[in-house]
Amino acid sequence: MSTEVRFIDVLLLDMQGRLRSKRLPASARDKLLGGEVRMPLSTQAQDVFGADGEELTGMGLANGDPDGFCIPVEGSLVGQPWNPEAEQVFVSLFDARGTPSAFDSRQQLAKQVEALAADGMRATVAVELEFYLFDQKTRELGQPVVPSRLGIAGEPNELQLYDVRVIDRVEPLLNHIHEWSRVLSIPAEATLAEFGPGQFEINLRHRSCPLRAADDAILFRRIVDRAAFESGLIASFMAKPWGQHGGSGQHVHLSVLDQQGHSMFDADLSQPGETGLAPPLEQAVAGLLGTMADAQLVFAPHGNSYKRLLPGSFAPHRIDWGFDHRAAAVRIPEMHGSNARLEHRVAGSDANACLLLAALLGGVHHGLQSRARLTTPPLAPGQDSAGTRLTHDWLTAAERFGASPMMRRIFGDVFVDTFAAIKKREAETYLADVGSLDWRTWLSRI
Repeated sequence: MSTEVRFIDVLLLDMQGRLRSKRLPASARDKLLGGEVRMPLSTQAQDVFGADGEELTGMGLANGDPDGFCIPVEGSLVGQPWNPEAEQVFVSLFDARGTPSAFDSRQQLAKQVEALAADGMRATVAVELEFYLFDQKTRELGQPVVPSRLGIAGEPNELQLYDVRVIDRVEPLLNHIHEWSRVLSIPAEATLAEFGPGQFEINLRHRSCPLRAADDAILFRRIVDRAAFESGLIASFMAKPWGQHGGSGQHVHLSVLDQQGHSMFDADLSQPGETGLAPPLEQAVAGLLGTMADAQLVFAPHGNSYKRLLPGSFAPHRIDWGFDHRAAAVRIPEMHGSNARLEHRVAGSDANACLLLAALLGGVHHGLQSRARLTTPPLAPGQDSAGTRLTHDWLTAAERFGASPMMRRIFGDVFVDTFAAIKKREAETYLADVGSLDWRTWLSRI
């Protein structure tokens, strides 16, 4: 006997990459599908603390806090596998004139997909997401606590990479993730235990539509959170929850196809240059390297993000590239055949997937349009990178993003001004906090 659907959760992605929601009765389905449901435009322009910052954004009471119209994403109205009484649907916000909200992350990505299409190209992307599982005591103590069932390796390092026992200890949780992903048509594939205690990675299979790939990544986070809740644990996509262990990345595999559906990155279909790469792949990599510093705020949007990008922290911290080299910012895992692609490894799991893919497509498209050339050799095994350092300062990244003509070309002035202003305010708040590390280090020594 089927369960009657009683509710529909309207899911709206904000600039921070978080889902905001309005729960409607099932009787409002026609109203929803007709684009009549509203949410304030300021919903998408909140800071990480949940404030709308109207003095920075011009949104909220400063402009009367007008509503936007929730337009459902086609094909996204589905049942919730963990709640048979509820459905859910992704929406984008449009103003009263039918113009997409400048703060709508999904529309930012759609613009870049359309820009590639206008030049006869389309991108295929796959996202890899890392996350941690913590004990519920984490909330009480205000610091991460490894679930007792996952303390496999013990003190002092608690490293667990590829340890099959770790997978076994949370098998019911992982089964929920994969089953719910299957029901929601999210292509979750390989699962592995990562370095950190309670850290996991689940890969999502490539999509021929970047918008769908971003939707997968966003909804996947919701699935992981719900599965952890059902198991009495907490899931976190924080970039660097432990100082002594690896952070959580959001790696993106990307290729570009021509109008015939052939990979433009396939070295077998063109005359490779000095780098050995097909010219379009070299141009794409050069475009990403050339825009990387300006786009860093998108890849590392929070103060904690920069702790993941420090030297020796198992994440790229220089603007470089390499062949099958996991320390490089852009890795080339394959350059022959239909599987030819690049992998962007800078972003953390805390990044907004829509904004991340928009920045990457914008950088790749810029490289292809300008026929950019690589000016640095690939990073060799055992070699110290000579690439320019990414900034380790959140405020610097926000200022650089706000001043970048390329970011304005990709995201538009309104979005860039707003996102940069919000992140500057967050950075200033973060830097102004004096806490236990300051007291332990300097209070009695200076």
